Amino acid sequence: MTDKNFIKNITSKDINLSQSTILNMIKTSSIEDFEELCQKGDFIFPFLKEKIINNFVKLVNKEDLKTVFEFSKIYCLDFEDLIVKSWLKFASEDLTDEILDIFENGTDEQKTYCAKYFQHIQDTLCLEYLKKYALSDFEPLKINCAQALAKFGDTQVSEEMKNVILNSTDDFEKNSAYLFLSAYGGDDSVHFIAKNAFNNPFKVQIISNLLDFNSFDSLKNLEQDKIIQIFSSLIEGYPEDISLDTISFYRVLDFIKLINSYNTQYAKNSLILAREKFKEFFENDIYSYDLDKETKEDLKEIYGFLKSLNLDTEKLNEELKEYNSQRYELAINVIKELNLKNYADILANGLNFLNEEFIAKTSLVLKELNAGNLIPADIINKIQNENIKALVESLV
Repeated sequence: MTDKNFIKNITSKDINLSQSTILNMIKTSSIEDFEELCQKGDFIFPFLKEKIINNFVKLVNKEDLKTVFEFSKIYCLDFEDLIVKSWLKFASEDLTDEILDIFENGTDEQKTYCAKYFQHIQDTLCLEYLKKYALSDFEPLKINCAQALAKFGDTQVSEEMKNVILNSTDDFEKNSAYLFLSAYGGDDSVHFIAKNAFNNPFKVQIISNLLDFNSFDSLKNLEQDKIIQIFSSLIEGYPEDISLDTISFYRVLDFIKLINSYNTQYAKNSLILAREKFKEFFENDIYSYDLDKETKEDLKEIYGFLKSLNLDTEKLNEELKEYNSQRYELAINVIKELNLKNYADILANGLNFLNEEFIAKTSLVLKELNAGNLIPADIINKIQNENIKALVESLV
């Protein structure tokens, strides 16, 4: 039975108590303790997780590998390195053969650790399994296989994933392929995702995955429009689809500073919308009460910087000529957020140039401006999609 003080002891500032707790977990092969450690991972500070992992690897002996293999039956992202670094500590041809056997016949959880091991021990015998399990529905296994294949420089599956994205009609299948490519990484994958992701209805999740595995530095040399699209999708996702505690990791302030340097109306529009969102996040404690101190400071700095910018709408009318594009959508969202009623006639007159999706989006903005009456009847009559037609009719 797990000691009721197990988590308290293993995270203790008393290094002797913490290490003795870890050693007891190892020597008793207490899978219950490891399972509790995994369950409480979200509540343990990152530096304490790192200390626990380092002490575990320091204390584990070769004869304890049987225990490590038992623990590998439970997959835990927070303590993944506890398993993998223990294997690496005793890496040998015999151990690699044993891990290969588990990679072939083990559970998905065990295979996930194996794939991570082969990111470090590049035995070509594992390639068959890496390619096979890269198609797994178990996302941690897919991710680790992608990263291992990238280490090998093997592009077969990444090319297959690109074909899925370009040719599949199944959005969920496409999203799985996007996740693989994000984890695989590299300039080619990043450019491919930036080129193709923004027409996908799940673009926010795709961009979040892209930023999970690829640093700001690996993205900042993309074309300006792509950087703005990535940033705008990120801002769109906060806070419902993407947690605010990612603002530091995703380097949101660096994105803002880079986009501000472009000095175009398109760039300004993306920053205006970011400013309006971050104003709400900063001024309303409901968004920030559970953020850590560092993230709250970053939130304050982001909003302070956005507030200091001269974000005019001088050339907004030019953006409204970019029909059926993200540039147009950002422009109408700026009009809505800033309540720019003087643009109502321009929006109404432009409905003739829009596809049905953008007629709906623009009509919603007109309604927000109390100008739904400007939507022409002949525009409504031309709409083929019955749901969109009913929506637009309801806004007049």
